[in-house]
Amino acid sequence: MLRPKGGRGFPPEVFHDSRAVSKFLAEKDPTAILSAELGPKFDQYRHAWDLAKRNLAVPPFPLHVDYEIKSLCNLRCPMCPMALSPASPAPVPTTEAKDSEANPSLETKAGTKTPPPRQRLSRAEVEALIDEGVESGQASMGFGGLWEPLLCADLPALVAYGRRAGLVEAMFNTNGYHLTRRTSRELVEAGLTRLMVSLDAVDKKTYEQMRPGSDLDRVEENILVFLEERAKARSPLPLLRLSFCLTSLNERELPAFLERWSDKADFFSLQSYGRFSEDAPALFPSQTAQSPPPPGFCAQPFKRLLVRHDGQVLPCCDLSGLSLALGEARKGLAAVWNGEKLNELRAQLRSLSLPPACRACQSKYKPPA
Repeated sequence: MLRPKGGRGFPPEVFHDSRAVSKFLAEKDPTAILSAELGPKFDQYRHAWDLAKRNLAVPPFPLHVDYEIKSLCNLRCPMCPMALSPASPAPVPTTEAKDSEANPSLETKAGTKTPPPRQRLSRAEVEALIDEGVESGQASMGFGGLWEPLLCADLPALVAYGRRAGLVEAMFNTNGYHLTRRTSRELVEAGLTRLMVSLDAVDKKTYEQMRPGSDLDRVEENILVFLEERAKARSPLPLLRLSFCLTSLNERELPAFLERWSDKADFFSLQSYGRFSEDAPALFPSQTAQSPPPPGFCAQPFKRLLVRHDGQVLPCCDLSGLSLALGEARKGLAAVWNGEKLNELRAQLRSLSLPPACRACQSKYKPPA
């Protein structure tokens, strides 16, 4: 097991690039593992990803698409916009609602039916989007957005559908509270390639501040059970990433966190706290987790899209991009990807002339002067 130099603190580079945490602690190269397991298609996909990231080429279709099936979460964490939601944290559904139940029609005074705001993407809609992506060059899918993916009973089936259809990768972030043994087994069997669990603490009191409504003992046990199920399958996949959002609440626990999990996680993500709203708490740590991106440039609109639960398509995985809706997924993602709105946004990013949403996103990581 690798340990911090001198047993205390970390080398300076750890606090400037989250990738350095993986290299410094995990003794594993996740890219090499994925390449060995997934073959040349993975290498081709990552090469195209690197070109897009460096603004050297825009692929004809997004390389990665995230599907936000619902806008629900069982927690209200202070570093997440869901913390300001007036709705109560969501319970786990025992069964998925039918499309007609999830998206009922409303009678207007004139007697005509108009659709209300969409509540979720149906399984059929996600499968249709996957089919379009596979035919058009998409290589990877995720289940990102403003929600907890393990609240979706269809999740393992959707992962399996995407992998069978030809997608090279399938992944998602989770708080881990509902990562049961059965779900872990189903996800391993479905072909999930990366499981990314946000943990953020080793002390129960700190964890309760970071993840109100969760239970540290339960989530840690869930992670260990997941590793047991993966070992039973004799597979290195899905890779396990543990995430640590560095805040003023938990920054003192980072060395103990990495010590606790360095022989279990395949890699780590050390993330910076971003204050997403003036109504959100100011939890900026004394050290930043990574260096800020080059002023004005963001690579996300060059490589990925996010389909929200209401069918709107966003150019990035950050909810700062809500005002940058590009169109409706039902019209096809190819039309959105090659459309005027997204091409204009890319031109703005290349010229370092940012729209307000992008400026807000880049400034949220900076503590007030």
